[in-house]
Amino acid sequence: MKKALLILLSAWVLTPSDAEAQNIFLGERVPELRPAGWIDNRHPTPAAITYVEFFHSSNPACLTSLKRLRALAGNSSAPEMRVIVVTREDTARIAPILRPYLSERVTATIHAERGFAAFGVTYVPFGVLIDSRHRALWMGNSLQFNKQILEQSIH
Repeated sequence: MKKALLILLSAWVLTPSDAEAQNIFLGERVPELRPAGWIDNRHPTPAAITYVEFFHSSNPACLTSLKRLRALAGNSSAPEMRVIVVTREDTARIAPILRPYLSERVTATIHAERGFAAFGVTYVPFGVLIDSRHRALWMGNSLQFNKQILEQSIH
């Protein structure tokens, strides 16, 4: 009886809990983001490369990541890239936190709970580099993303 219970418990723990989550594979299309809106009504500018950054204010590493991504997106010697910050936090709470990091190349979605589920995001900071055809070029912990990875990913 104990053995059967242990097997059932193991199967339950190892079963994916989010039926909507998709696995993201490099080179394949990623799910579409469908934001309810944009902080300060600042829509993303067109760019050949998009970095989708999943963010939550409770994690200090997310702010560190945003500083680095803003510098990278604004770097004229790096390939042209826009950054879309995806958060599921309340707009009134998150807008003042994100506003200093927003720019022409960095925008933030609001109420994007489905974005987390569609990409299968389980930790932050997490990001996905996407090309103009909506294919994943790179993904992982955003603190590891840098100019060299960006350049290698697009060539």
